[in-house]
Amino acid sequence: MSDAWVRHDVSADGAVHTITLDKPPGNVIDSSLCAQLTPAIEAAAAATDAKVLVLRGAGRHFSFGASVEEHLRDKAADMLANLGGVIRALVGFPYPTVVGVHGACLGGGLELVLACGIVIADEGATLASPEIQLGVLPPAATALLAGRAAEDVILTGRNFTAKEARRIGIVNVIAKSGELDVTINAFVDEHFVPRSAFSLRKATKALRDGRLAAFEQRLDTAERVYLEELLPSHDGVEGIQAFLDKRPPQWSNN
Repeated sequence: MSDAWVRHDVSADGAVHTITLDKPPGNVIDSSLCAQLTPAIEAAAAATDAKVLVLRGAGRHFSFGASVEEHLRDKAADMLANLGGVIRALVGFPYPTVVGVHGACLGGGLELVLACGIVIADEGATLASPEIQLGVLPPAATALLAGRAAEDVILTGRNFTAKEARRIGIVNVIAKSGELDVTINAFVDEHFVPRSAFSLRKATKALRDGRLAAFEQRLDTAERVYLEELLPSHDGVEGIQAFLDKRPPQWSNN
């Protein structure tokens, strides 16, 4: 039997579904984790009496992001397809989604966060999309972010505190240190549990359906640039290989 890295829990009344990433030490989102995460999301989506999905990360960090090894040329296409499938499932999810962020939330982890509706972050959380530092780009973040926030997050790759992430619109609610679960539970109990599951689905449909086509087009474009323009280049491989070799990258600027 394979290791179980994804937990799917349901509240007694069926209203709250919680999916927890639990792959120590940093909940790295590799193909094996995606293979468990996608069906868990699909199972939650099929629960017609559910009112909210909560996504969490076990341990000290939400997620260190996608597997760096799977960014190499021979694995990148499968990595993008697997992570892209998870992102598409979350963006098209049929009722409200809440994600709780603590510790480090990097790369593919941030893309999971951006695919959810409501983001609640511990005040000590750090969020970043550092792919540009490795000479590549984050397709889902590119498709999900817009405007100055997108330029800052994607083109600098810098770290954001929870407060900074709220200022640019990535985080909705900041929880006091150590009170993330309490804050999530209170938010869910106040804003979703008392509502009609049917009405929440219809409101979610009205909000998201009109955005899905544009999102799919943006994601398809970003994935194509990654696979067809970055990966065949020197720099599109050099940054990843240098990271794995624990050395500074030697950019050729092409």
